[in-house]
This record gives sequence, C-alpha cells and structure tokens, in this order.
Amino acid sequence: MERVNKLITDEEYIRLSESIELAERERKFCRHGLTHSLDVARICYILNLEENLGIKKDVIYACALVHDLGRAVEYESGLPHHEAGSLIARRLLERAGFEVKEVSLISEAVSLHKDVTETENRLAIILCRADKLSRMCFDCAAKEECYWKEEKKNGGVVL
Repeated sequence: MERVNKLITDEEYIRLSESIELAERERKFCRHGLTHSLDVARICYILNLEENLGIKKDVIYACALVHDLGRAVEYESGLPHHEAGSLIARRLLERAGFEVKEVSLISEAVSLHKDVTETENRLAIILCRADKLSRMCFDCAAKEECYWKEEKKNGGVVL
C-alpha cells in the first residue's frame, strides 16, 4: 500500500480533495471526500474477494481514492467528473509509481464508473457497484430532494 500512501500525500491530490470539500461544505446530499472514497475502496475490495477477481488491493484502493477527484474540475468548469477524473488519475498514479497497465486500467474504470454498461473492465464494474453501495440512500435526510432516480439509489444494506 506504499503507492496508495504516496498517492494521497501528493500535493495535487490534496489540493483537489480540499477543493471538493470546500465546494461541498453546504451540500446536503452525499459528499465526495476521503470517507466516501475509503468506503468505496473497502466495498470494492470485498467484491473483488467474493468474486475472486484477483485485482491487487493497492490498485483497488488507488482507483477508489481517485474516482471522484474530477469533481473539483466539474465544479469549476462543468466538465463531467468521470471524464476529468480519468485525466487526473493518470497524472497522480504515474507519480505514485503505478505501472502503465495499472494506470490504464484505473483511469478507464474512473471514466466508466458513472455508467457501466458494456465493458470488460472488471474494476470499473465493481467500482460502479461499490460507489452505489457506499451510499445510505435509505437513511438519508435529503432523499426526497435527491436528484438520483429511484433505481439508482441504494435501498438497503445489501451486498
């Protein structure tokens, strides 16, 4: 997990995370900070183990930790976070020492995590599932005002 720790101490990672936190400080809906990313990472890892996918733990954690960083760009420019996040992920992952193949796998998963339809990228599939499962929509004070469609909301404690 050395590469993951290098990732989260990267100056750009910290700056983007702080920018998201600032932009979402008044947000009553789900936030996209470190707690959310770690929840996604842990659920991804459980899915990986249960489905015997064989994806390395640090690859899963790195993916979850960068998957929403594009929100900083989206809040400033409107570019969808999954598109911006894929580009950001490449830079950060390379600096953290991830291999070219891992960088490609993770950045593709980030770009697809909003809507996984047809892909062979198992990391993208479990990232999308874990992202949804990490949310406690069934217990959210803002669920009536939430813009998510009902079928997208997490309706219970289910894995």
